[in-house]
Amino acid sequence: MTGFGATSCVTEIAGQPMRLGVELRSVNQRFLEVKIRQPFGAAAEHALRRKVEARLRRGRVDVYVHLQAALGAAALGPAELERVAEVLAQARQIEVHAQTIGSGALAPFTALDVLRLLAARSSGGERPFHRACRARRPRRSGPRCAVRHARAGGRGPRGALRELAGALQGHAEALQTARAGEAERLLTRLRERVAALCEKAGVSPPPAERLAQEVAALVQRGDIEEELARIDSHLGQLRSTLDAPAQVGQGKVLDFLAQELFRELTTIGSKITSHAGSALVIAAKGDVERIREQVQNVE
Repeated sequence: MTGFGATSCVTEIAGQPMRLGVELRSVNQRFLEVKIRQPFGAAAEHALRRKVEARLRRGRVDVYVHLQAALGAAALGPAELERVAEVLAQARQIEVHAQTIGSGALAPFTALDVLRLLAARSSGGERPFHRACRARRPRRSGPRCAVRHARAGGRGPRGALRELAGALQGHAEALQTARAGEAERLLTRLRERVAALCEKAGVSPPPAERLAQEVAALVQRGDIEEELARIDSHLGQLRSTLDAPAQVGQGKVLDFLAQELFRELTTIGSKITSHAGSALVIAAKGDVERIREQVQNVE
């Protein structure tokens, strides 16, 4: 979950009109990390940090405070004044044309509209005239807007984690089913290979008992019963943690369980031989990765 907020105002500093702007951006993170860039010194940074920590409990938060001279006629050079005159002349032409075609009088330009169009022209943006003259909406305050933005991310992480745990449980049960016939597949494959090798070497194939012993050893090495049992246990602990009252440290527990689940699936992937089983392992690993992403939203 991410958040963004911005606000600005015109204030007076040392008798000069100045525009003060604040931008606040946040990205998801288990712990709170605040980075502040501002021009007012250590005391102001400490006060800003306290205000952010009072509203936000987690995430990486970047606060950018900028201060610049408020734009006005006295702050414009000859080139800028010439552009302003050009824009105003074009606005008068549009007003006259609107009256000629019977569209009625247009709303008069404000200084902000002129400066917006001037900024678009100078930056090469060439925004359409109606977009440059669109009435601006009031901007929400930075921290509040960021908090609302982050909370609007949809359902809570605990609900998403429960759904993902259910999906992973389904893949684990499918893996249990995919194990059926594993010994028969290994026996058939081993017989075919041994027969081909013996024919190529011109020797008699080994007795069936010997092949059965080799298959039993392969099945034992490829058994995933313990891994599936541990996955079931880890999922039970994950659900218990989600059902418990919220408290600090649950995020670390869930993160550890996600690591253990991924480790068990990696072991299963190295043991299983069927294509269907490999596809299930890949799908289950995708569930674990999504669990890891959602765990970042839990403290």
